[in-house]
Amino acid sequence: MRPHRHGVLPRLSLLLLSTAQMASAQERGDQSICDFYAAKNYGENNATTQLKLMQGIVAYAYAGGNSMPNGDKDSTGIFNPGQYKGQDVYLRPWFDGSKATSNNNDQAVNIQWLDGGGTAPLVAFMNGSTPTAEIQKGTNQYKLFTHWYYVFGKVYSCSLYKTFLDKSFEPLNPAYVHKYMDLNQTHVGYFIDQLIVASKYYGFSDADSNTLMTAMNAKYNARCLPPIDNSVTSICLAKECPVAVPSPNCAVYNNVKPRGVDASAAATGGGPAPSSSSPSSPDPHSSSSSSSSLSAGAIAGIAIGAAVVLLLAVGMALFFCRRSRKHTETAPSAPGAGPGPGAGPGAEAGAGAVMGSPPPAPMPTPSPAGFPPPQYGYAHKPHEGYHGRHPTDSYISYAPTSPSPGWVEVKPRPEELSAYTPVSPSIGSSPSPYRPEMTQLAEMESPEPPSGWNSTAKPNTSTS
Repeated sequence: MRPHRHGVLPRLSLLLLSTAQMASAQERGDQSICDFYAAKNYGENNATTQLKLMQGIVAYAYAGGNSMPNGDKDSTGIFNPGQYKGQDVYLRPWFDGSKATSNNNDQAVNIQWLDGGGTAPLVAFMNGSTPTAEIQKGTNQYKLFTHWYYVFGKVYSCSLYKTFLDKSFEPLNPAYVHKYMDLNQTHVGYFIDQLIVASKYYGFSDADSNTLMTAMNAKYNARCLPPIDNSVTSICLAKECPVAVPSPNCAVYNNVKPRGVDASAAATGGGPAPSSSSPSSPDPHSSSSSSSSLSAGAIAGIAIGAAVVLLLAVGMALFFCRRSRKHTETAPSAPGAGPGPGAGPGAEAGAGAVMGSPPPAPMPTPSPAGFPPPQYGYAHKPHEGYHGRHPTDSYISYAPTSPSPGWVEVKPRPEELSAYTPVSPSIGSSPSPYRPEMTQLAEMESPEPPSGWNSTAKPNTSTS
């Protein structure tokens, strides 16, 4: 009788995987994944080789390496049509400006991110035609890729990733960056998978590749991930995305800010709203009895209330009528006022009345966005004001109260991605030809900025 071998192969696979992971860790020692493979691929570990490793992985992941010598057939490229777990995926429309998915000051806009040569400079770098990916400088694509080198340098734990950029920038929340992309688990999974395939092309072991894949999926590919280092990292934001376990925090994603996390929402936490259930059927007997008793009480209350209100109204009318008559008989006549019935309302109102007074100084009309808010003019008395029917004829008193309901306060000009970046007037329409100063507009990570970034003077720029 043959021995029973069910379960032997799974246990053997786990044993081999565990052994491979231990061997990989022992081989790297205390070096990070990036530092180790930079030295392994280019002979030494320094800022130049670390950056070159990131450039190679990013180029291979986005352009695809299935046409390269010894390239992986599964490396179709993030910019090209591909498949993930049997599902067709095509992410290029998120980058070529055909979809309004880029977040510019909380507005979905079309931006062409492939205006620096597209995949051509990436392929030229991979096949050795050029020493680097020579993306045209000054383009959106150049800014995007140089920031990606920095971002993935941190994801891959490059010890010198902060030296990858010659100009510092402010980080944004990944959830804010991807707010309008509506990415699902297949989109994000394909994105991460292409990075892992590219990493293996550069010699990453299966153990190190699996470690990276697990870490990136855990950090980005679920909804309601709790904040990490004062940053909200979920980029899988479509409704069908799985909710993070074991402790989701959906509250912090209700109003994602460009940077940081709402402290109250982070403390509250909480998972997704529970599924709606059928409401319990009300008891018809209790409902009818409550209705009848309420009707009787309501009728009595209405009758008594109406009588009281009527008596008060009659009493007040008599009081003010007698007081007005007495005041008219005893008050001296105003100088120059005609005593006859033809006298105008100003004669009876006296010098202090609003209607008989000249109108106060007009309030200035709203100033254009970007200028100081308007100051309100003074009325003759702090508690009095006059409002004309025409918007240019309105006046308001300078009082410690809010403006009239008819007055629409000027909202300040919305903050740009950076203080010196103009907003395109055609937001949300056709693919935008403008090139905003990108401060991390489309990446996954939200790293801390290099020291001294906030003391660097930023030059003025204008849209091209």
